[in-house]
Amino acid sequence: MLMARTKAQSPGTEIQPDKAEPEAGWKFKSGDQSVTEPTAETETRPKSSGVAPVSWTASEFIAHDKSPGWYMALAIATIITAAITYLISKKDEISTGMVVIVGVFFGVMASRKPRELSYTIDDNGVQIGPKSYPYGLLRSFSVVQQEGIASIWLMPLKRFMPMLTIYYDPGDEQKIVDVLTQHLPEENHQPDSVDRLMHKVRF
Repeated sequence: MLMARTKAQSPGTEIQPDKAEPEAGWKFKSGDQSVTEPTAETETRPKSSGVAPVSWTASEFIAHDKSPGWYMALAIATIITAAITYLISKKDEISTGMVVIVGVFFGVMASRKPRELSYTIDDNGVQIGPKSYPYGLLRSFSVVQQEGIASIWLMPLKRFMPMLTIYYDPGDEQKIVDVLTQHLPEENHQPDSVDRLMHKVRF
């Protein structure tokens, strides 16, 4: 009769735990092939919409020619506003000085010439020159027509982030809109009073 024999564990011998499961992101290599388990980072990469990206070059804004009379009118308006502020604020020099600084800054910005920037719109977001704007920072977009010039306004999610305006060749409009609609809702945005004022003063 055969007896089953078991080997007793000797005192002081520790039981070896089972091997731990491999952590996320593990790699298995067999010969020349390697297998990598997908991680959270790879799973959250933007998926391709199947629409081809669009790239072009355009001015960052529309420049309006301003005559010397325009700058003279700005200087007079700044002086009058500063004088009124000085009287209303009971001769507060700080408030008056701020009005003058704003007027000078307005004139300097008005004389600035637009730069030629490269634009790219794809599944990752909007690239304007060296800056990238992922779709997660944007709320919506609008196609705006002003005096026959088309532009796209990109509305930000953050309150203090400025609105982005991009100009393009009219022939590229549909291709640009096709990419944007894959990631952002389109809104019918009308220029507000500030936009109309800037247009009237040809800023």
